[in-house]
Amino acid sequence: MFDVLRVRDFRLVAAADLLSSLGDWLLLVAAPYFVLRLTGSTLATGLTLAAGTVPALLLGPVAGVFADRWDRRRTMLAIDVLRAATVALMLLVHHPGQLWLIYVALIGEAALGQFFGPARRALIPGLVGRGPHLAAANSVAALASGTVRLVGGPAGGALFALAGFGPVVALDAASYLASAVLITAIHHRPEPSSPQRRGGTVLGRFADDLRAGARHLRATRGLPAVFVTASVFFLGNAALTALLVPFTGTVLHAGAGTLGLLFAALGAGYLAGAPLSRAAAARLSDRAVMISSLAGLSAVFAATFNTHDIAWALLLFVLIGPPGVCFLVTVDTYLARRTPDALLGRVGSAYGMLQAAATLAGILGGAALGQQVGIGITADLAALCVALSAVAALLIPRHTTTGSLDAGKPSPLAPPERSAEC
Repeated sequence: MFDVLRVRDFRLVAAADLLSSLGDWLLLVAAPYFVLRLTGSTLATGLTLAAGTVPALLLGPVAGVFADRWDRRRTMLAIDVLRAATVALMLLVHHPGQLWLIYVALIGEAALGQFFGPARRALIPGLVGRGPHLAAANSVAALASGTVRLVGGPAGGALFALAGFGPVVALDAASYLASAVLITAIHHRPEPSSPQRRGGTVLGRFADDLRAGARHLRATRGLPAVFVTASVFFLGNAALTALLVPFTGTVLHAGAGTLGLLFAALGAGYLAGAPLSRAAAARLSDRAVMISSLAGLSAVFAATFNTHDIAWALLLFVLIGPPGVCFLVTVDTYLARRTPDALLGRVGSAYGMLQAAATLAGILGGAALGQQVGIGITADLAALCVALSAVAALLIPRHTTTGSLDAGKPSPLAPPERSAEC
């Protein structure tokens, strides 16, 4: 899996993403606690958590088009600098009357992130190719995500308790600037394309770009089935997420400290899942990995939310990570291998928008259903929803080799392939 780190430009992108993600997770814990301390309002605190969901729904299509139009390296660089400035606005908040600045900063940070994410995902195949290095690159990204989940939340809470909100904000802004410095060192430059002169209005050309992305999603064999599978999974997963706090409090009879341990256990599972996803990609088809991962996840989810013992819950949260990472990494690789470079931003942004919409619906539905019928029944229905996503994955074609783009062609900057093994 780590052979891909021999590609210098990918190392820079991976390190930049790790730094900025770590800063995000530090703030994810500190911001709600700061707002609660400032206002004493649970509603105001909840709005800090919801602030980051709306931009994904509103800006997804726009971000994808521009990620394909603009130079992706320069886009990432500019977005990091702008995010650092946006986050720094929170340093100006000292009393409840200035609370609106927190929401502006959080929404602005999330909105800018909608442009950074598609650009980063679309840049990766150009750095490592679409062969085995692509699956390895996505596994490394999952490893970094697991690391951030494991240490980011607890570190943010500890830093907030020891030093206050200002240092957490400053550290988040600094992480974006450090990411920008790493991105400036990337050598990769896209091949110059001949300018295309197109008639019509700006909105007309923008609509044409959106339609081109939609046509690719509809016409490429396997992509509609993967989108359906992912949407069903995210719906069930989000419903379970909505139950985490009441499950910890009313079923496990534990407090916030135990919830933090559960998140740490989930992060440990993500760390274990990264090399497993690379090994699975080397030995099984994408379809087989998705079906088996989702089936395993549904079983682990059902067991997790029906246990009343904290020790068993911690163990089961660790077991959530490996199949979850295998599914997410495989989907990322599947989409990239079946999408031409000129459309990668739009496809990645459509996938992100689908994830945001299904997650929002799942959280609202899980919370409402949990209130009406109870945590246990709602958790079982959500686990069943994840099992249905495994059934939906059966619709993915068994053989889609003809749909892959340069699957075995490495990047000119990538080292020669030695083995498909982990």
